[in-house]
Amino acid sequence: MTDAILTDNQRKAEMSHAYVSALAARAGYTLQRGPEPDSDSVDATLRSGLPSREMIDLQLKATAAPDEKSDGLHFRLKRKNYNDLAMQRAVPLLLVVLELPADESEWMDCTPERLILRKCGWWLSLAGNDCVGAESRTVVIPRSQRIGRSGLAPLFTCGQEVPS
Repeated sequence: MTDAILTDNQRKAEMSHAYVSALAARAGYTLQRGPEPDSDSVDATLRSGLPSREMIDLQLKATAAPDEKSDGLHFRLKRKNYNDLAMQRAVPLLLVVLELPADESEWMDCTPERLILRKCGWWLSLAGNDCVGAESRTVVIPRSQRIGRSGLAPLFTCGQEVPS
């Protein structure tokens, strides 16, 4: 893409925001972009009408080179993002990783009959984990935490269990 203004990473970030935005609209939730510059790893805030947990913050990531293994999606986070996600917060902060096809031309299909965003998202709570000193840490997002037909609702009702 020779006329692009955004870098590859910025385009992936925009795709992850478009993905969550589409899911939020379908569910009747609101999605608000996080503050710029991103100083606390909050890319967006999702609100629902659920009385138990009506707001969660999201750190949005995307990858076109997923490392999917038998136990789930392995994804490397920079120390700052990992530690921000591990902090206990008044508003839960979840990681959402959009898995994109390796071939950029397959990321999206738009015709008069349909709009298709290909692949899927994964979510993870790191709340309560110990902070890390290393430059990065690989997290494993279990297969059960793919964002599927139920959309974003599980992010509100999951109980935010702390991984062991």
